[in-house]
This record gives sequence, C-alpha cells and structure tokens, in this order.
Amino acid sequence: MKLKALLLATAGAAVATSVSAADLPVVAEPVDYVQVCDAYGAGFFKIPGKDTCLKIGGRIRTQIVSDNLDSDADYDDYSAYARGYLYLTSMTDTEIGLIKTYTEFNSEWNQDGGDGSVDVGDAYLQIGTNFADVIIGRTTSLFDGFTGAVDVGVIGRNWSDQGTLQFALTKSLGNGVTAAVSAEDSSYRDGDTNSADYVGKLGLAQGWGSVEVAAALHDTVAGAVDNYGYAVRGTATVNLDMLAAGDAFVFQAAYADAASAYLGKSTAAWDLAGDEAWALGAGFTHYWTSEIATSIDGSYLSNDDADYDRWAIDGSVGWYPVSGMVVALDGGFASEDAAGVEADEAKIGARVQYTF
Repeated sequence: MKLKALLLATAGAAVATSVSAADLPVVAEPVDYVQVCDAYGAGFFKIPGKDTCLKIGGRIRTQIVSDNLDSDADYDDYSAYARGYLYLTSMTDTEIGLIKTYTEFNSEWNQDGGDGSVDVGDAYLQIGTNFADVIIGRTTSLFDGFTGAVDVGVIGRNWSDQGTLQFALTKSLGNGVTAAVSAEDSSYRDGDTNSADYVGKLGLAQGWGSVEVAAALHDTVAGAVDNYGYAVRGTATVNLDMLAAGDAFVFQAAYADAASAYLGKSTAAWDLAGDEAWALGAGFTHYWTSEIATSIDGSYLSNDDADYDRWAIDGSVGWYPVSGMVVALDGGFASEDAAGVEADEAKIGARVQYTF
C-alpha cells in the first residue's frame, strides 16, 4: 500500500506541474513599430529612439531632346539622360522651434557617357522661430518667381531660376501676406567672389491667386563700371479653376541694371558695361481632363545698350496616369538678334518621370 500510494502521489505532482507550466504567460519578443508623424504631412515616420521624424522621397526622370532642327548644319546630335533623385526631409520639434532639414542627392547617366557620380543639389537647415523662419544653406533664390509652365522646357526661356547659397528670413504677416529677406552668394550670379547679393520679397496669396514683388542688390564682378547692380521683379498668378481644376495663368516682368543673371541671361559683358535690360514672361496651363493637360509659356528679353533681343516659346502635352507620373511631349522655338546677327533654335523632346 505504501508503494502504491507513493506512485500515485508522484504521478499527481507531475500532472499538476505540467498544467501549471502551460498556464504561465509567454513573454513576447520586443517589437519596434514604425510611428507615423501625421503632424508634418504624409510620408513622415519617427526615427526609433529619437524625436526626429523623417520622410524619404525620390524621383526617376528619363528625357530625350533633339538637336536644333532649324540649323543648316548636318547634325544628328541629341541630348538624353536618365537621372535619379533621393530626397531626405527631417522635422524635429525643439525648445527653440521646429527644425527642418532637407537634402537632395542626384545622379545622372547621359548620352555623353556621364559617369553616374552622385551630386548634392539643395541642402539647407530651416528653423521655425517665433520671430521668423530662418533658412541657412543652398536652396532656391528668393528672387525667383515664375520658372515655367511646361513639363519639359526644351528651349531656354529668360527668367531667374537659380539655387544659391544663402541666409534667409521669412515672416508670415497674416491674411496671406509674407515678407522675406536674404543674403545670397554673389558668385552664383556671376558677381564678385566672397561677397553677397541682398534680396527682398513681398508676397500676397489668396484664393484667386497670388502676387509677388522682389528686388536684389547685386555685387558686380571686379572691373565693372558699376560696383553694384540691381534687379526688380513682379509676378502675378491667376487661378482659373472656373475653367478646369488646376488651370492657371501667370505673367511676370523683370528689369536689371548690371545684373543680367537675374534675367536668366548671364552675360559678363553686360554687367561690366553696366547695361540695362528687361524681360517679360508668361505661362498658361489647361487641364482637358484630370489626367491630360496642355501648357504653354514664353519670354522676351531686350537690351537696347547691347542691341540685343530674344524671344522664346515652349509648349507641352502632359499625361498624368497616376499620382507622381508624368509622360510629356514638348516643342519650342526661339529667335535671337544680337547686334544684327540672327540665330533661330527649334527643338522637340519627351520626358517620362515618376516622383514618389
């Protein structure tokens, strides 16, 4: 009896122990979940272990443009490339304000055998203080306004479209009014080295569109007649949603004295001589459907001091089958008269691009 009782007790203890072990909770392995940062817009996520939110974006652009079709020379040249972009944007809420960083990397292979080396495009730091937004780095010049309506732009048009190394302050004054000032590296505008151009801008944006005025004081290159030149610009944009969503018309006028780069015409001789020049630009976009649009833009540049004028026009048809995708055909023509010497230029091109 004692042996039988001992065996029964041992079996009961084993069963009890097995049941208790099965009932114990299982400790799961720790898992790091990606936290979405909705406050900064779509695509931002929190970097694990940090207070910084990051957005990764990019673009692939492929393009081909013909040689000058109006040339009498027997040229079969063309330009073509495949270019990749990587965009990194970070947002961090700190004691001194919201800190934003932006870095753009790009690499290109082209018909000339481009080596695909990686270049850095815009790269800047922006601090949102109570007084104003502070930008330090390389980004679009404050002077730039309208830079084209078409999808490709096979013909060069005359307006300012220049990224510069700069220190800028931008302030929202309420009711759609903004004011900005900047000190920008003069060498980006063919000016003196180790010097700065000073730019100011005032803008108004409303539901009907927007207007902007900008002015720049330019430190000219050594040896110029004038130590300083200047440029002014005015731009008006009218939204035409009553025609179709996304439709818009833009008109722009600019004037420069010994500061030709602000008209999209970097000519050292003009600045050295202190020449005055002016330019007009305009563009119109119409969406026939939500996926198909046509755009046209053009410019006119004149310098009486140098007996020079140039006009250019460009048009495109774009198809946008999905968000971020552009498939476009483009054609343009330009005519230049430099002191009685005329030169015409006609080109066609195509682009397929996807941005994510």
